[in-house]
Amino acid sequence: METDLKNTNSLNIANCIADNDWIKVEEYFNSSAFLTHLRITVCLDNPDLPRCEIFHLEPFHLGGVGQNFVNGAIISSVLDLSVGLTALKYSEMGKFATSSLNIEMARPVDNSRFYAISKRNRIIGKKLFSEATIFNSNDEPCVYASGILRIGINNA
Repeated sequence: METDLKNTNSLNIANCIADNDWIKVEEYFNSSAFLTHLRITVCLDNPDLPRCEIFHLEPFHLGGVGQNFVNGAIISSVLDLSVGLTALKYSEMGKFATSSLNIEMARPVDNSRFYAISKRNRIIGKKLFSEATIFNSNDEPCVYASGILRIGINNA
């Protein structure tokens, strides 16, 4: 039964993407257990520039050794999600997944609201090259990531 539900949800989300119903795609992501737990909100107002935001930070978002900055694991999660969202428009080619993510921390992300904006740069074969930047609550860039996504992955 769980597999059938997953397949049904996958078909529904694929239909929403095909129909350019980005509001429903947002709702799909924002209601997921993973994003709800981490308090990440996805915004697809412009699906070419997906945005991921954490409006209110909790203690678990902060560094594990008493630091007053966002933990690298949270930063990595937001960047992986943000970069991955750039592949949504290619979902008709099949499944997709991040195969590489390079993160460069320019400055710490302070303990208030922050967001990431991503964009795709190019496609070469079945590889999608994208990038994302995390901005702090003052709209200052703090972290940059470049990623490669495999698109059109077969079920095998």
